[in-house]
Amino acid sequence: MSGSGAGTPPGRRSGETAAWVSAVTAVVGLLLAVLGIPLVGGSSANRTIADNAGAPAAPASSSPDRPASPDASDGPGATPSGASRPAPPPVPEGWRRVEEPGLTVVFAVPDGWTRKERNAIQSNWVSPDGAHDMSVKRDTSYGATAQDASAGQLAWYRDTARSSMAGLKAGTHTTRQNGQSALWLEIDYHWAGQSEPRKRVEVFVPGEAGQVYQLLLDTAATPGGLATQRRLFATARAQLLIDRPARS
Repeated sequence: MSGSGAGTPPGRRSGETAAWVSAVTAVVGLLLAVLGIPLVGGSSANRTIADNAGAPAAPASSSPDRPASPDASDGPGATPSGASRPAPPPVPEGWRRVEEPGLTVVFAVPDGWTRKERNAIQSNWVSPDGAHDMSVKRDTSYGATAQDASAGQLAWYRDTARSSMAGLKAGTHTTRQNGQSALWLEIDYHWAGQSEPRKRVEVFVPGEAGQVYQLLLDTAATPGGLATQRRLFATARAQLLIDRPARS
């Protein structure tokens, strides 16, 4: 029995169905694209994965409510490293601190020592037995460097008529003082008209505004005196603080 021709062969129906599904799918995809809705997966509307390309990843331990590092020092209370001055070191037992605002210097002397002179450029001290002298000086007479200041000072010492020093034998070497390059001057001599040998040790260190600071210790060159001088000079150097303006 033959068919009327109104029916569709199975193969043809299958092809038409596939074409219809494909067309519907295309239309739906087009509509979704126009509306900005992703078909499957992906990122949210109007944002693609490429939007984050090159952006730094936030550290896992960071928080927006606190600094990433406790060492941050950019706050209003931070002090520039160059603006702060070191705190004075502890004064050793048997010593006391001395401030000379006019010389912008702070130093220490042993207990019992007395000031025998103070003027516009220096502060001079003597031990109770008169065996040791110490002087702290700030000057611009011979230049703004430790080398120039020491050379000028040594030339003055060599002028016996002015210094009363004779038989000078001097030596210098570089050292460190107050965190910078300095010069050590060491002199063997005797007073004019006397034969007792003496030893003078000094350190020259440049300060601000072209000033050069000078710490000096002078003593009779006996074995005991020289040993004491070494100890005194080491402590005095450790206690020397330069460029210290007067406190208001």
